[in-house]
Amino acid sequence: MMVRATGEGLALRAHGLPPDEIMPLSLERLRRRSPVELPPEPAATVALRMAYAAGDPDLLRDIVIHDGAVRAAQAALQRGAALVCDVAMVAAGVRGAVERGGSRVFCAQDVAEVPLSGHHVSPATRAAADASTRTARGLLNLAAHWEGAVVAIGNAPTALLALLDALADGAPLPAALIATPCGLVAAEEAKQLLLDTAPLPFITVRGTRGGSAVAAAAVNACALL
Repeated sequence: MMVRATGEGLALRAHGLPPDEIMPLSLERLRRRSPVELPPEPAATVALRMAYAAGDPDLLRDIVIHDGAVRAAQAALQRGAALVCDVAMVAAGVRGAVERGGSRVFCAQDVAEVPLSGHHVSPATRAAADASTRTARGLLNLAAHWEGAVVAIGNAPTALLALLDALADGAPLPAALIATPCGLVAAEEAKQLLLDTAPLPFITVRGTRGGSAVAAAAVNACALL
């Protein structure tokens, strides 16, 4: 039903739903509109939550959930492992869900201006990050917190590239990686490198799409399933 006049509660009565009905109906519609066969649960629910956050059923074509990634992230968060993320938008989006289980949230932006430490990072990777973005530098400054953690990168392709370089150098291995940086510079390449070389369970979105809301949705789905 189209509403051409608003006020007097007309818009809400015509289109609004009670809060507890919105998510189930959204996921039901996404299941019906999915352009691809969904993976087995619990990966299907995580993929649907990611597409819901983007408002885009077609995103389901490009979501890749590595075998065991959801269970690995769940287990880490259930035991109170750290959640390390790239930007404040991801941190804000996940804090309520992950701190409820006793996990601490670390954000790369918060430590971006700290001089890069040598711990866990090769000199060449340190030099590359120093010439790169704040999120790349900040993520490397949190390397001591990666081991057994869940790392979520929703905005900065350079943070994902720095992480992959450091892991190849022998930095501590997270329990799971959620990497959905979006953009037209380096995002597609960074995620393809993850797909080609990933040394750990991961969740990602092929191509240029993704973003902080999509990463937060994946984290929250893993934390709350």
